Parts: sequence; C-alpha cells; structure tokens
Amino acid sequence: MRLGKLSSEELSKFVISKTTLKNAEVVQSAGLAEDCSAIKSDKFILLTTDPITATGAHAGELAITVSANDVAVCGGTPICCLLTIIAPSDSTAKTVGDFMTAASKMAAEMNIDIIGGHTEFSDAVNKMVVVCTMAGTAKKILKTSGAKAGDSIIMTKAAAVEATAIMAVDYKERLLEAGLTAAELKEAAGYINSVSALAEAAVAAKLPETHCMHDVTEGGVYGAVAELAEANSMGATVYADRIPVTRLTAKICKALKVSPMRLIGSGSILIVTSAPEKTVKALEKAGVQATVIGTLRTNKEITAIGAGVSEKLKVKPDELLSIKNNT
Repeated sequence: MRLGKLSSEELSKFVISKTTLKNAEVVQSAGLAEDCSAIKSDKFILLTTDPITATGAHAGELAITVSANDVAVCGGTPICCLLTIIAPSDSTAKTVGDFMTAASKMAAEMNIDIIGGHTEFSDAVNKMVVVCTMAGTAKKILKTSGAKAGDSIIMTKAAAVEATAIMAVDYKERLLEAGLTAAELKEAAGYINSVSALAEAAVAAKLPETHCMHDVTEGGVYGAVAELAEANSMGATVYADRIPVTRLTAKICKALKVSPMRLIGSGSILIVTSAPEKTVKALEKAGVQATVIGTLRTNKEITAIGAGVSEKLKVKPDELLSIKNNT
C-alpha cells in the first residue's frame, strides 16, 4: 500500500513519456516541476472538465473522449488536456501507466495533446478516479441555450453507446449467466470505438441552421433532452419509438434491468436545427446515423410519447449506478 505522489522516475516513465506535442498552439507542456502548461490562440478558447468515476473499464479512452465531445458540441476543436489521476493505495505505478497508455492512444487518434495534470495514490478512493480538463478553440461558439421554439431535435447513433461498452466489461459474468454469448459481449465492448462524437459535431457545426448541440452523457437520452429544454426555458416532445436502440444494447439492458433511455450515452449527440432533413442528409453522407427524435416547444412540459410510452421527463441519476442492486 502506498500514498502520495509517484516518484520523479515513475512520473517520467509511466506518465510524461506518454505525452507528445502535436498542436502548434501548445507552447509549454508537461514536465517535471513544471507548474503550468501554456497555449496561445487568436480564437475563442473553450474549456471543460469531466470526471470518470462509474467504471474502471475503458477509463483511459473515456477520459479523453467525453471531454473532447463537450468541446466539439460547442462548435470547437479539442486541442489539449490536463489529466488528474487519483489511484487507490493498493495500485501500482504500472496501473497508472496502463491508464496513460490507453489515454495517450486515444488522444493521439484525436490529435489532442496531454500537456499536464496530477497523479497520486490515495486511500480516499477505492478505484481509480480520473478528471480530464479539456481545452479547445473555436471561431464561433454554439451555446446550448441557442435553440428556438419549433426546432427539431436530431440524435446521432443510438442510445446508451457508452453504457453498453461499460456494461459488457464490468458485468461480463452476470451477462454470460443471463444468456449472452462471449462473441456478443466482445462486440458490445467494441462500442467504445463509437464514443467519439467529433466527426458528427463538426458536420453539424458547419450548417447555418444548427442552433445548438448537446452531448448525451449521464442520464441518457431522456436526461439530455431534459437538460437541453431546461437550458432554453422550453419544453420538448420526444418520440420514444423513434430513438434508435441496437439489438445488443436492448439485450444487455433487459438482462441488467435498466432502461437504455436513462444510461450514459457518450458518442451520441443531440443537434437542434431548423432544417432537419438537410442535417440528416449531411450526417448520413458523412457516414453517421442520424434520427429526428423530437421537437422543442414553447410549452415547458418535457414529455416522451409513442410505443405505449407517455412520460414526463426530468434529469435523473444515471441507471448505470443502480445495476449492482438490480437482481
């Protein structure tokens, strides 16, 4: 058991060595005894931060992708990030190194520089807790509060993309006992490769009819729609029978007794637009599945209807957090 920081040698070997610079905006990066990193830009600087606490599976990939998505849905390009890693006292420096390997690989694929952060062992946590602070640039900012009454809500990909990847790994034995096959769980775990929403956000941001975007994270599709409507002091009608749910997601959710509509869904974003057909065509041309799932209203009631559903929506805790108690 150990507490406190990694040694300088461990920090160099397992953390700093896994960071390389790719962006000209970064003028100072991570280094021993460096207290700050620095970026320069003549554009808007976008900043966001997100923790990864719900899973140990895919933590490295998710730490980068989830925060990068936040920048993208504001109309920006993620440039660099800071990572804070708090590891349990029974972990090792190699565990931190394994996380950094996964995070660095994802960052490299997305052309993002990891330029600093903090690492330590602590008995305050019983599993690794990671916080990613992402910085990006934008020529124009898309505010979540930029919607207009009558706008259509488009959803990309399908419900619970991120949760499906997490559940396939974290609850593998339970799902095998429930009748899923090893091949199905391997395929479901592969959903982690669809968690980035940078491509579709970039397409939508270029369309003048796009009024705002919002990523589907904790609370799932229903929670994201509720947040979006509340941010605009509006209501919304969601057509539940139009929301895409993959066969594997549905099967896993049934086995674990959770709703795909209320599960963390990074990889899917909501695009609010006055030109839904044009937007769907542009996204499909870029190879992204896109579906019109609802409409924003002046009436402040937020509801899901269709397929036998009639439910008032509000932001609730993510159902991923309740799985352990579901029997």
